[in-house]
Amino acid sequence: MIKKTFLFLGSLFIILILVLVYLSTFGVETDKFNKRISEKVKATFPELDLKLDKLKLILDPFNFKINVVTHNPQIKIKSKSLKLKKVSSNYNIISFFKKKFGIRNLIFETEYNNLNDVLKLARSIKDSPQLLILDKMSNNGKLYVNAEININENGQIKENYQISGELKNLSIKLLNNENIDDISFKFNHSKDKSNLTDVSFKFQDLSILSNEIEIKKNKKVYAVKGDINSPLSEIDDKITQKYLNIPSLKNIIFASNSNFSFDIGKRFKFKNFYIKSNINLKNAIYSLNNKNLEKFIPKFKNTIQIQNNQINLEYKNNLTISGGGDLSISKEKEIIKYNIKKSKNDFEVNFNVSLNKTPIKFYLLNFYKDEKSNGKLSVNFKKNNDKISLDNLSFISNNDKFFIKKLDLSNEYNLIDFAKLKFNYKDKNKIKNDLVITRKKNHYLIEGNNFSLSNIIENILTGSNSNKTKLFRNKPRNFKIKFNENNIDKDHIIYDLQGEITVNKSEIDKLNLKSKFYDGKEIFLSISNKDNQKITTFYSDLAKPFVKKFKFIKGFEEGKINYSSKKINNISNSYLNIYDFKLKQLPALTKLLTLASLQGISDILTGEGVRFDEFEMIFSNENKLMKIDEIYSIGPAISIMMDGYIQNDELVSLKGTLVPATTINKFVSSIPILGEILVGKKTGEGVFGVSFKIKGHPDNLKTTVNPIKTLTPRFITRTLEKIKKTNQ
Repeated sequence: MIKKTFLFLGSLFIILILVLVYLSTFGVETDKFNKRISEKVKATFPELDLKLDKLKLILDPFNFKINVVTHNPQIKIKSKSLKLKKVSSNYNIISFFKKKFGIRNLIFETEYNNLNDVLKLARSIKDSPQLLILDKMSNNGKLYVNAEININENGQIKENYQISGELKNLSIKLLNNENIDDISFKFNHSKDKSNLTDVSFKFQDLSILSNEIEIKKNKKVYAVKGDINSPLSEIDDKITQKYLNIPSLKNIIFASNSNFSFDIGKRFKFKNFYIKSNINLKNAIYSLNNKNLEKFIPKFKNTIQIQNNQINLEYKNNLTISGGGDLSISKEKEIIKYNIKKSKNDFEVNFNVSLNKTPIKFYLLNFYKDEKSNGKLSVNFKKNNDKISLDNLSFISNNDKFFIKKLDLSNEYNLIDFAKLKFNYKDKNKIKNDLVITRKKNHYLIEGNNFSLSNIIENILTGSNSNKTKLFRNKPRNFKIKFNENNIDKDHIIYDLQGEITVNKSEIDKLNLKSKFYDGKEIFLSISNKDNQKITTFYSDLAKPFVKKFKFIKGFEEGKINYSSKKINNISNSYLNIYDFKLKQLPALTKLLTLASLQGISDILTGEGVRFDEFEMIFSNENKLMKIDEIYSIGPAISIMMDGYIQNDELVSLKGTLVPATTINKFVSSIPILGEILVGKKTGEGVFGVSFKIKGHPDNLKTTVNPIKTLTPRFITRTLEKIKKTNQ
């Protein structure tokens, strides 16, 4: 009996062991617990409706748990349904008998469901402001999730959950109504940390990629860091204008590779932003309508093009940009290197640019570098709200050198002050120039061995304003001048130039200069401003180098010159007087005499020249127009009177009267009593005078001539005045 009992108990134990092994290995399928599980889930999460097929139960006898697995279940949230591939959980057996919440974890894998449906599920489990905002902003998007959630005996989710998955084709509408489209990434999320990998999205048609983005929560702040890359793309000009606020910057094509980090606080407030980028800027065009720049770069067409620049950018409180590549200023490629630092109110720039193919022109210095000469410009300046501080500027082209040190400009590019300017160069006339301007305590010293005054004198004599540039602002500046030699032109030099200049509000307020030629002939110039009138006085014992500045007068020899001008409201009225001179090789006058059959005088002119006793010119200048009210010249052979205008060295238009001296003498001698007193009784044979017109470019003047038998009252009056003055 005992033996049978042991045999029965042994068999029962073996069967029990086999059952336990079977249940723990293969399990059993049933639907008896479906209703109870669904009710328990709904009791904890009222908005969820869990629909299960048969459950597969696998016993865990050592932990008194039953592992529950089901395939293709459904979770309904109101009218929305989520598709799952697999759901598994373990159920505490003791909790079942005690009628307590027995589910200890939830492991599930989903199909690709609509993101908004998943967000509603997440919010029903544990809502947050972030989930609410994301739910409202998101559109479309498919989400795959693989999650493991642990639950305590009270039915609450433990903090050691793990959620991973993938998001595809999401669109988010930002608070400013702009969209981020085609968002796709893989993710791994735990309580205080999220990792995004294989990230891609589009913003304003710009493709953005990232290998990894990490988000960590620290109290109420989210710390975000990662990398972000952009393949080679062209940016719409509207984006540049809106986000960079640079409407003049267009046609940007670039690729970038960046690392970044920032913190997000309450109300999505960004702070502690940091970014480090490597940028390949293939193309960018910046429009710059700057008339001052056009004066220095003759071929500048209001655009600067940047190509193939490799740029390193770093921002952490301050912005630093360094790089280099191709730069086109006048359609020719140059090489530029730069380093830029920007803080809140300050902006510092260092750059070097080659100017090997770009022509450069400094008008007042009469300097021109053509496109065949190499050149290099180096600049270091700082800019703030008040001014632009140029620490150093150098321009070097072969043996020509220009240096500027400690120069301050206003934000309107007016000169405030400088420490030193040093120029050493050959000008367009191949004249060697040596000039240094140094700031002293209460004045500036301008000195050098030699400096050409050619263009400066031309501006003074012709009253040209076409190249006027505002210089100093604010207080007056005083300059003391001391030169060993100064070229008037390539053939004439003056020596020991000394004097002073006072500049006030970008205008010469007072000027006094004196010098002499090699043979002791004197020259001086004075300018004064009084009662809004600018008065200029100039005298030289040698007139030739200054008369040459008037383009329509050629073949001038000897003579003395006296010039005065009064300028009011940008209009100058001038008087020029030249005496004891002669003209030779004057094409227009030679042709005029030939056409008038005055061959004898024409022959003299092409030989030794025709002598004149005096030349007077009354004219005015406004902007680019010189209006000649009267030119009158009288001499032993001929007298000339004419008027007209000259337009910016592009057009000469003159008309007048030419009369041989014999005709004048004959006419004057016929005047009773007065004629005998002025010219005597013998006058010789008279000839007809001529009226003429001279018109065209200064290098290609056209002349027309008509004989005249009578002289104009104006000509007669002026001639009588001169003859009377001569005989006194």
